[in-house]
Amino acid sequence: MLEFLALITQRPVVIALAITGALLVTAGSYMAKPDEPTKASRSLTVVGYVLTVLSVVFFIIAGFMSDQ
Repeated sequence: MLEFLALITQRPVVIALAITGALLVTAGSYMAKPDEPTKASRSLTVVGYVLTVLSVVFFIIAGFMSDQ
């Protein structure tokens, strides 16, 4: 289990998740119409935010694991 956590909390993985999440949120906001967002744009935005939150969670886990 610790090997898996060490693998997913590596710096390149955390950075890739953060950048991918930011790109998806940006793409979702550009797809939205001014009056109301479309279903596709809302979905992209939600997935982007989920990836960004995962990146933050993995970063915090990596901080706790750095003492080991």
